[in-house]
Amino acid sequence: MKRFQLFVILLVLTVKAYPENKHFSRWSLAPEVGINKFDGDAAQKLTSAFVTTSNNFSAGVNLECALTPIWGVSFDYLSLPFTGIYSSPQDTFNTKLNNISLSMTINFSRMLFPQNNSKLSVNGSVGLGFASYNFDVQPIPQANPVAPITPPNGNSGCIPVSFSLEYNVSKALGLGAKVRYITYTKDNLEGVRTYQGVTNDRIIMGSLFLRYKVNAIKKDHLRNIRMNEFSPDEGLALATLNSDRINKLDKELKKLDKKVDNQGRKIDSIARFLSNDGPDSDGDGVPDVRDNDPHTPPNTPVDFWGKPMKNIVINSNSSSVNNSKSNGNNGFDDTPTVYFDFDRIDLDNDALETISKIAFKMKADPSLYVEVRGYCDYLGKNPYNETLSKKRAERVKAELVKMWKIPSDHIIVNGKGKIIEPRVRYRPNRRCDFFFDKQ
Repeated sequence: MKRFQLFVILLVLTVKAYPENKHFSRWSLAPEVGINKFDGDAAQKLTSAFVTTSNNFSAGVNLECALTPIWGVSFDYLSLPFTGIYSSPQDTFNTKLNNISLSMTINFSRMLFPQNNSKLSVNGSVGLGFASYNFDVQPIPQANPVAPITPPNGNSGCIPVSFSLEYNVSKALGLGAKVRYITYTKDNLEGVRTYQGVTNDRIIMGSLFLRYKVNAIKKDHLRNIRMNEFSPDEGLALATLNSDRINKLDKELKKLDKKVDNQGRKIDSIARFLSNDGPDSDGDGVPDVRDNDPHTPPNTPVDFWGKPMKNIVINSNSSSVNNSKSNGNNGFDDTPTVYFDFDRIDLDNDALETISKIAFKMKADPSLYVEVRGYCDYLGKNPYNETLSKKRAERVKAELVKMWKIPSDHIIVNGKGKIIEPRVRYRPNRRCDFFFDKQ
């Protein structure tokens, strides 16, 4: 009994310690029915090569945990009643035996042909078990009867060995036939004290069984697959690992793309806000979406928000710098302006003279800063006019820096695009204005 308990503990620890693979199912349940023959101290035909005791109906159930497609662990319960006639004296006996055992199972087909995918398999098992039995002996009247054992019950250890042939009907079901040979550690399963013949009783059992493989529909059962499917080669394992890494990176990239898209939408929103495109009701070059003064008089210089700007004006009759506000007459009092020919950025003599006045004033007062704003008349598309207006402002700045040595960081250039009114070729609108400020 102690050996059987030790065997149970070892098998349980083996199942628990074996690495669980979530990709496969392992468990199966197989009820079985059949007949058994008792091989012990019972009367038999001397001329027969096989056990000739009576046939007895048997039943049982097998619960198996497959560790690999080849190896597994099983628990068996069997009900093994048997009857017979004791040879000398001729007593009849009737024994009811219950048998439990734990076994290691092996799939010979998978072991010998690991890549074979046949539905038919040959299996075997060997294990240790425990039996509990009780008996009823009916002596035949005689002069000196042999007294039966009392009490009429007992326990025994056993060693079951089995071979089976199984056919997989489907992923979840298998049909099979099995032969068992069970050796017991006792010689009195029939219930009589006298020992004759063998010193250990045995039972031979043949049965048919139906195996149900638990969860085999949802995922592959280890009884249904080949070894290379259970334990793929290193190349396949590496490919699977890399595939998992690629999938993980793909998910990270999708998250990053989503973040970039969100930032892109924000940038697009800011770009639309900063752009000079869009409806401009008062024609001041600032779109309505950003214009804080939507009723600015025509041709009035405005700031980024569309508000009329205060300007420091150069008086043509003196060197003083005065604060002034737009009078709505194409600029400011005595404010120099540089004009351009249609679709050109060249500076004519009048333009060079005006630039020289700006340069003299800035040299006289090094604290002055100037913003040069370029404009175009109405003709042409907005993007082209925005580029052209900025080129005109940059051309004026280049003249101030190269010819007059005005510090570059004292000059700011902006292209304001086209002026809405009038909607014809109009030289006064092809210009650069100057807006002064002090540091």
